[in-house]
Amino acid sequence: MRSGKIYDGLSKIGDMFILNLIYILSCIPVITIGASTTALYYTTLKMAENKESYVWRDYWKAFKMNLKQATAIWLVVFIGWAVIALDVLLAGGFGTQLGTVVAIMMVIAAVFLGVLSLYVFPLLARFDNTVMRTMKNAVLIAIRHLPSTVLILLIHAVPLLVAFVSIEAFVKGFIVIMLFAASPLAYLESKLFVRIFYRYYPKTECAEAAS
Repeated sequence: MRSGKIYDGLSKIGDMFILNLIYILSCIPVITIGASTTALYYTTLKMAENKESYVWRDYWKAFKMNLKQATAIWLVVFIGWAVIALDVLLAGGFGTQLGTVVAIMMVIAAVFLGVLSLYVFPLLARFDNTVMRTMKNAVLIAIRHLPSTVLILLIHAVPLLVAFVSIEAFVKGFIVIMLFAASPLAYLESKLFVRIFYRYYPKTECAEAAS
């Protein structure tokens, strides 16, 4: 029994390493980051539910299946963050009052885009829907499950927190972070997403999951 648990643990570690490597490689073209992130969550959601998972096959299946929608969503998210970053850079050139107004607007936009970014790719990985409906649902579900959203955000921000504590530690550990961080963090988040998404499954699916 104990040897079986050890084997399962080592197997999961190996799967996480492979998944992380595939994810990094498939993100290199940049335009594919949306599809890659969707495929990452598709795989980790299956792992979080203890469903039989074949990392390579599951990942590429989800990547190809969601490529068009995920790319469209990724472009919206990328352009949104680019506009916010540009406005922040330009805000210093405005007057005091106008600069304050712009800063407040950018904070609101960043919060909105942040919660959208957290939920939209896991939602796309799990539910069939239009791009606009998926984006709308991402924001609504994030707000409805605010405590879980905050926890997911903290998990998501771990690499940034390391950088905040020590830039030197972040730089030295960059290779380790790149090789190991994405899939374990996505898996931890998926544990929370599974509990949240369960409430939105059709009743027949809920009954099958409970049985």
